[in-house]
Amino acid sequence: MRLDLEDLVERYSCDIPGFYEGITSALPSLVEHHCSPGVRGGFLSRVQRGTLMGHIIEHVALELQNLAGMSVGFGRTRETATPGIFQVVYEYQSEQVGRYAGRAAVRLCQSIVENGTYSEEELNQDIEDLKELKAQAALGPSTDAIVSEAEARGIPWLELKTRFMIQLGYGVNQKRIQATLSGHTSILGVELACDKEGTKQILRNAGIPVPRGTVIRYFDDLKDSVDFVGGYPIAMKPLDEITVAVLPSI
Repeated sequence: MRLDLEDLVERYSCDIPGFYEGITSALPSLVEHHCSPGVRGGFLSRVQRGTLMGHIIEHVALELQNLAGMSVGFGRTRETATPGIFQVVYEYQSEQVGRYAGRAAVRLCQSIVENGTYSEEELNQDIEDLKELKAQAALGPSTDAIVSEAEARGIPWLELKTRFMIQLGYGVNQKRIQATLSGHTSILGVELACDKEGTKQILRNAGIPVPRGTVIRYFDDLKDSVDFVGGYPIAMKPLDEITVAVLPSI
């Protein structure tokens, strides 16, 4: 996560009135974070003595995921060549969960800086949202069993984020599965060809130029999507059909 600390860039946590009390009240479980001191409570001792906000947001993003049932712990924060801009790296089990956790961590810390607190209702909502995102990203039972066996055998794997496909291995040794279906049949190719966005993503990842586009599911998302693709005119078509409509404006 690329983070602009703005007016907080030179303010240490010890210089922000009530920040230590606010963050320990909102997330008392941060006491389990060892951080560089290497002992229980090590991170909170650094907050009390003074540390920068980027470092705090890193730990909050990790802890929110832990509270939602995802065991993560790795994180690093480094300043970039641009003053005030930090790169915050933290572990996650799902990309959507990681993105949400980062945004929620910023909201939480900003609220404590401005108001000295973060409401229990907002925190509970964040945790529930993270749990829901975790459930959406979870592998099915068949896929999970195959992936677990691959890990036991030392076979690397990754989610292709397309039609719930999993890639096992790399290069000439790679295989792809979808639940219990394997790439030894043509069905995965047929499934992928029916998914316009998934096909574009696979081609884009391989370095092949594809038209810029995005998927929208709600009318409210239309304006931002039009801006994302560069404005009108646009082509709109169903995700899994061949109908096309070219629109000069809406």
